[in-house]
Amino acid sequence: MKRLSLIFCCLLMSFSATAGRTTMNAPEQSTTASGQTLCVYSNSIYTFTYVTKSKHCPYSKTFDTEDAE
Repeated sequence: MKRLSLIFCCLLMSFSATAGRTTMNAPEQSTTASGQTLCVYSNSIYTFTYVTKSKHCPYSKTFDTEDAE
């Protein structure tokens, strides 16, 4: 029983460590007037924007959910 309780506690701690973060993929991509690439990651809950000097957006990116628009 002790072992089962320890495993359960460890699982709870691992889930709470990633709380507040989400990984999103397949962004909408556009180019700004200054030549930078604007990446918009969105789903039914969150919308995140990311600006990069690269010509392509990263396919997937992890964001803090507290920074959502």
